[in-house]
Amino acid sequence: MNQSALRYFLEVARTGSVNAAADRLRVAASAVSRQVAKLEDELGASLFERRSRGMVLTQAGRLLASYAQRTALESDQIVNEIRELSSAGRGLIRLGITEGLAVSFIPEMIHAFRLDRPHLLFNIKVFPPAGVVKAVQEGEVDVGVTFSVKPEGGVKIQWQQAMPSYAIASTNHPLIRRGRVEISELLKYPIAILDDAATIRQVLDMYCASKGVSLEPVATSTNIASLLTLCRLGAAVTFSAYISVRMAVRDGHVAIVPFNEARFLERNLQIQTMLGRTLTQTTMDFISFLVSELEKPEATYPISPEGGAA
Repeated sequence: MNQSALRYFLEVARTGSVNAAADRLRVAASAVSRQVAKLEDELGASLFERRSRGMVLTQAGRLLASYAQRTALESDQIVNEIRELSSAGRGLIRLGITEGLAVSFIPEMIHAFRLDRPHLLFNIKVFPPAGVVKAVQEGEVDVGVTFSVKPEGGVKIQWQQAMPSYAIASTNHPLIRRGRVEISELLKYPIAILDDAATIRQVLDMYCASKGVSLEPVATSTNIASLLTLCRLGAAVTFSAYISVRMAVRDGHVAIVPFNEARFLERNLQIQTMLGRTLTQTTMDFISFLVSELEKPEATYPISPEGGAA
């Protein structure tokens, strides 16, 4: 099969539109249509259902899309590995991560990993959790690091661990010196939280619904840095895994408030890759490095002055 035709076909599959695919490929829509038609003639099967809302893959189309995607990724991998060999390790790792991990944890990991591989390049894309999964499934990123509350198809879980949640507040908040508190006590204060695309919001909403409690945040955001500023100013309390706020806690900008029902707000932190995809050795080395860092207690749990997890 013609590789250009496969590339055009795959772009239509991704966008659901000949015109959108043509725009992304910077070619005429008629050229895209011709290439798709040639593939259908060659294979003797319809690859798309033409609907008013766009192009939808048939069963044959889904099979071909899976093949074309793997072929494209394997080609990218070979090119990347050859570049690493010929340019002293100048490879590229594409990461898809959620908002909280982008604040400090992943940048810290990249910095530490590059100390021994200074020519290695990274591309970081920040998505909602569902967006990370989609980017992994479609090969847009090599590695996804995200919180998850349900199983996902089309991805391989390289590592996962349940992460408790904590309340985050200003360092002089009245609840700081109380030790563990109840969620009902926290909800008496103004709450600021990520929007409903975030898993922390989803599990908090489910908990509140199970208790018949109405959650009415004073602020919602897609950006955790804005929520941490509200907390630092004493304007609100938020909820988060420690890994998403650990730099702000270490720097003394905000403080942790542990609460008794934390198990109800647990989520799995996962490292994901595309199912069936072969990754470069450098990418696998980075995954191993991430796992080794994540399995250190201080990476994911706040440590009390006495030396134990709070």
